[in-house]
Amino acid sequence: MTPEEVADLAQQGESETLEFKASTGQRHEAAKTLSAMLNGRGGRVIFGVSPKGEATGQQVGERTLTDITNACNNIHPQHPPSIDRIPLPGAADLELIVATVSAGANKPYSFNGIHYMRSGAATVGMPDETQLSMVLERAHGLQRWELEASECDFGHIDEREVHHFRDDAITAGRARFEPDADVPEVLRALNLLDDDGRPNRAAIALFGHVETLAGRFPSLGCRLVAVDGTELGEEYRDGVLLETNVYASLRRAQAFCDEHLHRPFRIGNGLQALSESEIPGAVVREALANAFGHRDYVIPGLVQVRVFADRLEVTSPGQLHFGLTPADLYRPHSSYPWNPIMLGCLYRRGIVEQLGSGTLRMVRQCAAAGLGRPIFTADSTAVTCSVPRRGHWLAPDGKGHPISAHEAAVLAALAEEPAARSELAGKLDISVTDARRMLDDLRHLGLVRVVGHGRGARWTLDIAVDDGPRPQRLL
Repeated sequence: MTPEEVADLAQQGESETLEFKASTGQRHEAAKTLSAMLNGRGGRVIFGVSPKGEATGQQVGERTLTDITNACNNIHPQHPPSIDRIPLPGAADLELIVATVSAGANKPYSFNGIHYMRSGAATVGMPDETQLSMVLERAHGLQRWELEASECDFGHIDEREVHHFRDDAITAGRARFEPDADVPEVLRALNLLDDDGRPNRAAIALFGHVETLAGRFPSLGCRLVAVDGTELGEEYRDGVLLETNVYASLRRAQAFCDEHLHRPFRIGNGLQALSESEIPGAVVREALANAFGHRDYVIPGLVQVRVFADRLEVTSPGQLHFGLTPADLYRPHSSYPWNPIMLGCLYRRGIVEQLGSGTLRMVRQCAAAGLGRPIFTADSTAVTCSVPRRGHWLAPDGKGHPISAHEAAVLAALAEEPAARSELAGKLDISVTDARRMLDDLRHLGLVRVVGHGRGARWTLDIAVDDGPRPQRLL
């Protein structure tokens, strides 16, 4: 790092990935922080900077770096940081020391036998459940449910489903099968056979006969419900319990959503009226694919699909893993599939388009359709994706509230490109005063934000969110 880069960091202030120490006399506290950063996204500790971000530097002797290394030897599993010495500009005998770690590959890490994590700019003790989750994630790389033996043979596989998969994958250009490849060839190419050459659990989950699944695999299938109101306690319009493979479940769940979501008509250029679902089909498909592809199949329980009066809600058993939070799903992020083999099969069939970007596409597709932002929530037992229906927006807790048609038009326009307030008014043929009012309302909802100042200010969709609640408009 250069002195200028360190100065820029100092001006940013302490954060989840950055901490300042006045001198290496605080090396043990620094090592504790580095252990916490290993348990998160990595980070840096800079010695020679005051807590307020003032670079003061320190003298670096023969044992200075050794003392830091020795303090970090109390981190387990051991993961020594990389250490840089940066001359302090204007002070010939003073330096800054930067200790850097990346996100650890063997979480959880402890310091002196205690596990820590970062919470904002603070280093705090790690809850027991977080430690357990990290242990399970580490073990997951070595032993996954999808790769375990199913105790089933090829007679338990639905051959027609495999053949449809093969043909779809060839058409999508995402697999190199021969057009006449048989079931064992297809499953072998997809890593869906166990060490004895029999279908593994992923194969049964994706292609198993209904008769094979009933009672033997309690995590396969889904529960579909349509509710007249906005709460589960209200009257059901329809309910379906499915105990079938993933592909059959996806098809039936998509059809169920199509049946119970409105399909408003509009007149096109021809003589016939056009009908499209109020929630884009690609959004519904992505929500369902994520639920089946990322869920934890060790946990008994089914994917839940619920069509409420104000939202579509898809819940999958399990939790977000590998340090992901609901807020991360609104930002560009890498793909961390819990079931990489199964999710890869969904990709090859063209059900998911690109790993790691599906939630961002959902946000933009909803806005382009004049809908509010999908809401992702998670706890230790389940992950839920809630998508607003037409005429509603969702608060951070997933509950729906009404939104006007004009506000929906503003969202759709900003989904195409950011715009100045006057540009937006002209595009939508409304007054600048009305545009100002609607943009202010949508900003209070947490759906849009302004970038820049003065004449250069542009309004855009507020896709990236933080972990805290958004202010709500008084209706």
